Amino acid sequence: MEQNVHKKFTDRQNELRLYILEFTVNSGRAYHIEKDKAEALEQLNMSEEEYREITDCLIGKDGMVADENGKVNFIYPVSALKTNHQVTLEDGRQFSAMCAIDAIGAAFTFHQDTEVHSVSAVSGEPVYVRIRDGRVDEYEPKTLHALTFPLGELSNWAGSC
Repeated sequence: MEQNVHKKFTDRQNELRLYILEFTVNSGRAYHIEKDKAEALEQLNMSEEEYREITDCLIGKDGMVADENGKVNFIYPVSALKTNHQVTLEDGRQFSAMCAIDAIGAAFTFHQDTEVHSVSAVSGEPVYVRIRDGRVDEYEPKTLHALTFPLGELSNWAGSC
């Protein structure tokens, strides 16, 4: 299994995945598969059939998680639901990440410097991490440690944060 979510999908599938991801960050709300599709179809020059096939694939391969009402609440690494893992992009946009590690990885998803304000799962204390030029530039507390594991060992990444 690929460790990079982008590599799980074709270029066309990633076009829609990234569209939904950007929609969520820019609007500050969950993308609705039915109610928000008209603009996606137009922007991506996509047919309804292709759209349905791709959304089914994205859900089936855990590229996004939609609730029973059709709202995409999670699209790696973005959470449309409020979490303890807040990301500020260099361009000023802000969003909740699915977990602290995903918050750090947002620098690579969005290809820009980021600041992460999170909370330690162990102590409940605030955590701050700044990523500059793809590297950890600053962090607090100075005793901070992050645990992660190879994503290839899991089929559902979102359920493992």
